[in-house]
Amino acid sequence: MDNFRDDPVMYRPMLYNWDDCNKKFATCRTPAKGKPIRSWCRLFKVGRVYELRYVYYNGTGDTIAEFHPDDSIVLPSDSLAWQRMHSSLAMALHNTIPIITERMGKGRYRIAHTGFLDNSLPEAKRGYHMQYRDWWNAFKTHGSEYFTGMTFDRNGMCVNKRYATSGEIDVEKRKVWLRMLKRFKRGLKARAKIGALQQHAKRIYEEHEELARKGQSRWQWQLPSFQSGRYYRMLKEALETNEFSPEFLDAFVRSATPNTYGNTIATDAHILQHVDTVMNELSYNLRKEYGVFISEPLNADGKVVER
Repeated sequence: MDNFRDDPVMYRPMLYNWDDCNKKFATCRTPAKGKPIRSWCRLFKVGRVYELRYVYYNGTGDTIAEFHPDDSIVLPSDSLAWQRMHSSLAMALHNTIPIITERMGKGRYRIAHTGFLDNSLPEAKRGYHMQYRDWWNAFKTHGSEYFTGMTFDRNGMCVNKRYATSGEIDVEKRKVWLRMLKRFKRGLKARAKIGALQQHAKRIYEEHEELARKGQSRWQWQLPSFQSGRYYRMLKEALETNEFSPEFLDAFVRSATPNTYGNTIATDAHILQHVDTVMNELSYNLRKEYGVFISEPLNADGKVVER
Protein backbone atom coordinates (compact mmCIF):
# COMPACT_ATOMS: atom_id res chain seq x y z
CA MET A 1 0.00 0.00 0.00
CA ASP A 2 3.04 2.31 -0.14
CA ASN A 3 2.39 3.57 -3.66
CA PHE A 4 -1.17 4.19 -4.72
CA ARG A 5 -0.36 6.00 -7.96
CA ASP A 6 0.48 2.82 -9.89
CA ASP A 7 -2.71 1.12 -8.72
CA PRO A 8 -6.22 1.48 -10.20
CA VAL A 9 -7.81 4.49 -8.51
CA MET A 10 -11.15 6.29 -8.53
CA TYR A 11 -9.56 9.77 -8.58
CA ARG A 12 -6.09 10.97 -9.60
CA PRO A 13 -5.50 14.25 -7.76
CA MET A 14 -3.07 16.88 -8.97
CA LEU A 15 -1.06 16.80 -5.72
CA TYR A 16 -0.77 13.36 -4.23
CA ASN A 17 2.27 13.61 -1.96
CA TRP A 18 5.23 15.79 -0.96
CA ASP A 19 7.14 15.02 -4.21
CA ASP A 20 4.22 16.23 -6.32
CA CYS A 21 4.13 19.47 -4.33
CA ASN A 22 7.88 19.88 -4.71
CA LYS A 23 7.72 19.48 -8.50
CA LYS A 24 4.75 21.80 -8.83
CA PHE A 25 6.24 24.50 -6.59
CA ALA A 26 9.51 24.45 -8.57
CA THR A 27 7.62 26.25 -11.36
CA CYS A 28 6.34 29.00 -9.04
CA ARG A 29 7.33 32.50 -10.24
CA THR A 30 6.68 34.32 -6.95
CA PRO A 31 7.02 31.96 -3.93
CA ALA A 32 5.73 34.61 -1.52
CA LYS A 33 2.40 34.68 -3.40
CA GLY A 34 2.22 30.92 -3.74
CA LYS A 35 1.70 28.65 -6.73
CA PRO A 36 -1.87 28.78 -8.15
CA ILE A 37 -3.35 25.27 -8.12
CA ARG A 38 -7.06 25.93 -8.63
CA SER A 39 -9.02 29.16 -8.79
CA TRP A 40 -9.76 28.75 -5.07
CA CYS A 41 -6.40 27.54 -3.68
CA ARG A 42 -2.64 28.14 -3.82
CA LEU A 43 0.41 26.15 -2.74
CA PHE A 44 2.96 27.69 -0.34
CA LYS A 45 6.24 26.44 1.08
CA VAL A 46 6.97 26.92 4.80
CA GLY A 47 10.33 25.42 5.65
CA ARG A 48 10.18 21.91 4.19
CA VAL A 49 6.40 21.70 4.54
CA TYR A 50 4.04 22.54 1.69
CA GLU A 51 0.74 24.19 2.59
CA LEU A 52 -2.31 24.20 0.37
CA ARG A 53 -4.30 27.31 1.30
CA TYR A 54 -7.84 28.30 0.46
CA VAL A 55 -8.01 31.78 -1.09
CA TYR A 56 -10.99 34.00 -0.27
CA TYR A 57 -12.16 36.92 -2.41
CA ASN A 58 -10.16 39.39 -0.29
CA GLY A 59 -6.89 37.48 -0.65
CA THR A 60 -6.86 35.95 2.84
CA GLY A 61 -6.96 32.21 3.32
CA ASP A 62 -7.10 29.22 5.63
CA THR A 63 -4.76 26.26 5.35
CA ILE A 64 -6.52 23.23 3.87
CA ALA A 65 -3.68 20.71 4.14
CA GLU A 66 0.01 20.38 4.94
CA PHE A 67 2.27 17.98 3.01
CA HIS A 68 5.24 16.78 5.06
CA PRO A 69 8.48 15.21 3.76
CA ASP A 70 7.51 11.82 5.25
CA ASP A 71 4.44 11.90 2.93
CA SER A 72 2.04 12.45 5.80
CA ILE A 73 -0.84 14.88 5.24
CA VAL A 74 -2.12 17.07 8.08
CA LEU A 75 -5.39 19.04 8.07
CA PRO A 76 -4.60 21.91 10.48
CA SER A 77 -7.68 24.19 10.33
CA ASP A 78 -10.47 23.96 12.90
CA SER A 79 -13.94 22.73 11.99
CA LEU A 80 -15.31 26.29 11.71
CA ALA A 81 -12.73 27.18 9.06
CA TRP A 82 -13.44 23.87 7.30
CA GLN A 83 -17.13 24.79 7.31
CA ARG A 84 -16.37 28.13 5.62
CA MET A 85 -14.40 26.39 2.88
CA HIS A 86 -16.60 23.35 2.46
CA SER A 87 -18.74 24.38 -0.51
CA SER A 88 -15.59 24.34 -2.67
CA LEU A 89 -13.90 21.43 -0.91
CA ALA A 90 -16.87 19.10 -1.24
CA MET A 91 -16.92 19.51 -5.00
CA ALA A 92 -13.25 19.72 -5.91
CA LEU A 93 -10.83 18.79 -3.11
CA HIS A 94 -10.54 15.10 -4.10
CA ASN A 95 -9.37 16.13 -7.60
CA THR A 96 -6.71 18.39 -6.08
CA ILE A 97 -5.30 16.32 -3.19
CA PRO A 98 -6.10 12.75 -2.07
CA ILE A 99 -8.64 13.85 0.53
CA ILE A 100 -12.41 13.60 0.14
CA THR A 101 -14.89 15.40 2.41
CA GLU A 102 -18.63 15.17 2.98
CA ARG A 103 -20.99 17.01 5.31
CA MET A 104 -22.52 14.61 7.84
CA GLY A 105 -24.36 17.13 10.04
CA LYS A 106 -24.17 20.70 11.27
CA GLY A 107 -20.48 21.46 11.84
CA ARG A 108 -19.51 17.81 11.24
CA TYR A 109 -17.66 16.39 8.21
CA ARG A 110 -16.62 12.92 7.11
CA ILE A 111 -13.04 12.75 5.79
CA ALA A 112 -10.99 10.00 4.14
CA HIS A 113 -7.84 9.52 2.06
CA THR A 114 -8.84 8.48 -1.47
CA GLY A 115 -5.84 6.16 -1.83
CA PHE A 116 -6.81 4.27 1.30
CA LEU A 117 -10.36 3.88 -0.03
CA ASP A 118 -9.07 2.53 -3.35
CA ASN A 119 -7.03 -0.11 -1.58
CA SER A 120 -9.76 -0.99 0.91
CA LEU A 121 -11.84 -2.55 -1.86
CA PRO A 122 -11.50 -6.30 -2.58
CA GLU A 123 -9.20 -7.17 -5.49
CA ALA A 124 -12.16 -8.28 -7.60
CA LYS A 125 -13.68 -4.80 -7.43
CA ARG A 126 -10.56 -2.80 -8.36
CA GLY A 127 -9.37 -1.58 -11.74
CA TYR A 128 -11.93 -1.65 -14.53
CA HIS A 129 -14.33 -3.41 -12.18
CA MET A 130 -14.27 -0.56 -9.65
CA GLN A 131 -17.79 0.73 -9.08
CA TYR A 132 -18.50 4.18 -7.66
CA ARG A 133 -21.16 2.70 -5.37
CA ASP A 134 -18.64 0.30 -3.77
CA TRP A 135 -16.07 3.06 -3.43
CA TRP A 136 -18.60 5.41 -1.81
CA ASN A 137 -19.71 2.66 0.59
CA ALA A 138 -16.05 2.29 1.58
CA PHE A 139 -15.95 6.03 2.27
CA LYS A 140 -18.98 5.70 4.58
CA THR A 141 -17.32 2.77 6.37
CA HIS A 142 -13.72 4.01 6.69
CA GLY A 143 -14.22 7.79 6.83
CA SER A 144 -13.40 9.66 10.05
CA GLU A 145 -14.95 12.81 11.46
CA TYR A 146 -12.96 15.99 10.83
CA PHE A 147 -10.98 17.68 13.62
CA THR A 148 -8.04 20.06 13.91
CA GLY A 149 -4.74 18.33 13.24
CA MET A 150 -6.19 15.25 11.55
CA THR A 151 -3.20 13.32 10.17
CA PHE A 152 -2.91 10.69 7.43
CA ASP A 153 0.24 8.59 7.05
CA ARG A 154 1.83 7.64 3.71
CA ASN A 155 -0.58 4.70 3.45
CA GLY A 156 -3.60 6.98 3.74
CA MET A 157 -4.63 5.84 7.22
CA CYS A 158 -5.78 8.37 9.80
CA VAL A 159 -3.35 7.86 12.68
CA ASN A 160 -5.00 10.03 15.34
CA LYS A 161 -8.77 9.50 15.13
CA ARG A 162 -11.13 11.32 17.45
CA TYR A 163 -14.82 10.80 18.00
CA ALA A 164 -17.85 12.99 18.60
CA THR A 165 -19.77 12.82 21.88
CA SER A 166 -23.58 12.85 21.93
CA GLY A 167 -23.97 14.73 25.21
CA GLU A 168 -26.46 13.96 27.98
CA ILE A 169 -30.10 15.05 28.30
CA ASP A 170 -32.06 15.77 31.49
CA VAL A 171 -35.17 13.73 30.67
CA GLU A 172 -37.50 15.53 33.08
CA LYS A 173 -36.48 19.01 31.95
CA ARG A 174 -36.85 17.89 28.34
CA LYS A 175 -40.44 16.86 29.09
CA VAL A 176 -41.08 20.31 30.62
CA TRP A 177 -39.63 21.96 27.50
CA LEU A 178 -41.76 19.86 25.14
CA ARG A 179 -44.93 20.59 27.12
CA MET A 180 -44.14 24.30 27.06
CA LEU A 181 -43.52 24.23 23.30
CA LYS A 182 -46.73 22.28 22.62
CA ARG A 183 -48.74 24.72 24.74
CA PHE A 184 -47.19 27.71 22.93
CA LYS A 185 -48.14 26.33 19.49
CA ARG A 186 -51.63 25.44 20.69
CA GLY A 187 -52.09 28.97 22.02
CA LEU A 188 -51.20 30.54 18.67
CA LYS A 189 -53.56 28.17 16.84
CA ALA A 190 -56.37 29.18 19.21
CA ARG A 191 -55.78 32.85 18.41
CA ALA A 192 -55.78 32.06 14.72
CA LYS A 193 -59.23 30.44 15.06
CA ILE A 194 -60.79 33.53 16.60
CA GLY A 195 -59.25 35.84 13.97
CA ALA A 196 -56.75 37.61 16.23
CA LEU A 197 -53.80 36.93 13.93
CA GLN A 198 -55.62 38.24 10.86
CA GLN A 199 -56.40 41.52 12.63
CA HIS A 200 -52.66 42.11 12.97
CA ALA A 201 -51.95 40.81 9.46
CA LYS A 202 -54.42 43.22 7.81
CA ARG A 203 -53.13 46.21 9.78
CA ILE A 204 -49.52 45.38 8.87
CA TYR A 205 -50.55 45.01 5.22
CA GLU A 206 -52.08 48.50 5.29
CA GLU A 207 -48.92 49.92 6.90
CA HIS A 208 -46.79 48.40 4.15
CA GLU A 209 -49.12 49.77 1.48
CA GLU A 210 -48.66 53.25 2.96
CA LEU A 211 -44.88 52.81 3.00
CA ALA A 212 -44.95 51.70 -0.63
CA ARG A 213 -46.90 54.83 -1.60
CA LYS A 214 -44.14 56.88 0.08
CA GLY A 215 -41.53 55.14 -2.06
CA GLN A 216 -40.16 52.70 0.50
CA SER A 217 -39.43 49.25 -0.98
CA ARG A 218 -40.04 45.97 0.78
CA TRP A 219 -36.30 45.62 1.40
CA GLN A 220 -36.55 48.62 3.76
CA TRP A 221 -39.28 47.21 5.98
CA GLN A 222 -38.21 46.80 9.59
CA LEU A 223 -39.08 43.17 10.38
CA PRO A 224 -38.57 41.89 13.95
CA SER A 225 -35.93 39.24 14.56
CA PHE A 226 -36.44 36.88 17.47
CA GLN A 227 -32.68 36.40 17.61
CA SER A 228 -32.42 39.92 19.10
CA GLY A 229 -32.64 40.49 22.84
CA ARG A 230 -35.95 42.35 23.04
CA TYR A 231 -37.98 39.98 20.90
CA TYR A 232 -36.23 36.92 22.32
CA ARG A 233 -37.36 37.96 25.81
CA MET A 234 -40.92 38.49 24.55
CA LEU A 235 -40.93 34.99 23.06
CA LYS A 236 -39.62 33.44 26.27
CA GLU A 237 -42.30 35.22 28.30
CA ALA A 238 -45.03 33.89 25.99
CA LEU A 239 -43.56 30.38 26.26
CA GLU A 240 -43.43 30.45 30.04
CA THR A 241 -46.74 32.19 30.81
CA ASN A 242 -48.87 31.12 27.83
CA GLU A 243 -49.95 34.75 27.55
CA PHE A 244 -49.73 36.47 24.18
CA SER A 245 -49.60 40.25 24.49
CA PRO A 246 -50.77 42.41 21.55
CA GLU A 247 -47.15 43.62 21.20
CA PHE A 248 -45.86 40.05 20.88
CA LEU A 249 -48.57 39.02 18.40
CA ASP A 250 -47.87 42.10 16.30
CA ALA A 251 -44.14 41.33 16.26
CA PHE A 252 -44.70 37.68 15.46
CA VAL A 253 -47.14 38.32 12.60
CA ARG A 254 -44.87 41.07 11.27
CA SER A 255 -41.89 38.68 11.22
CA ALA A 256 -44.02 36.09 9.40
CA THR A 257 -45.28 38.51 6.74
CA PRO A 258 -43.96 37.50 3.27
CA ASN A 259 -42.02 40.21 1.47
CA THR A 260 -40.47 38.28 -1.40
CA TYR A 261 -42.92 39.43 -4.05
CA GLY A 262 -44.07 42.78 -2.74
CA ASN A 263 -46.78 43.43 -0.16
CA THR A 264 -48.77 40.33 0.80
CA ILE A 265 -51.18 39.60 3.64
CA ALA A 266 -49.85 36.82 5.87
CA THR A 267 -52.41 34.02 6.05
CA ASP A 268 -53.01 32.03 9.23
CA ALA A 269 -51.39 29.02 7.59
CA HIS A 270 -48.27 31.04 6.80
CA ILE A 271 -48.06 32.48 10.31
CA LEU A 272 -48.46 29.06 11.95
CA GLN A 273 -45.82 27.60 9.64
CA HIS A 274 -43.52 30.44 10.69
CA VAL A 275 -43.83 29.16 14.28
CA ASP A 276 -41.81 26.07 13.29
CA THR A 277 -39.24 28.21 11.49
CA VAL A 278 -38.65 30.46 14.50
CA MET A 279 -38.63 27.65 17.04
CA ASN A 280 -36.23 25.56 14.97
CA GLU A 281 -33.82 28.50 14.85
CA LEU A 282 -34.04 29.15 18.59
CA SER A 283 -34.59 25.61 19.85
CA TYR A 284 -31.01 24.88 20.91
CA ASN A 285 -30.53 28.13 22.85
CA LEU A 286 -33.92 27.82 24.52
CA ARG A 287 -33.31 24.19 25.53
CA LYS A 288 -29.92 25.21 26.88
CA GLU A 289 -31.48 28.00 28.96
CA TYR A 290 -34.14 25.67 30.33
CA GLY A 291 -31.48 23.16 31.44
CA VAL A 292 -32.31 20.35 29.02
CA PHE A 293 -28.61 19.57 28.44
CA ILE A 294 -26.61 18.07 31.28
CA SER A 295 -23.66 18.03 28.89
CA GLU A 296 -23.73 19.43 25.36
CA PRO A 297 -23.08 17.33 22.23
CA LEU A 298 -19.59 17.91 20.80
CA ASN A 299 -18.11 17.13 17.40
CA ALA A 300 -14.72 15.44 17.04
CA ASP A 301 -13.10 18.88 17.05
CA GLY A 302 -14.49 19.54 20.53
CA LYS A 303 -16.98 22.18 19.41
CA VAL A 304 -20.64 22.25 20.42
CA VAL A 305 -23.04 20.78 17.87
CA GLU A 306 -26.38 22.58 17.93
CA ARG A 307 -29.01 19.95 17.26
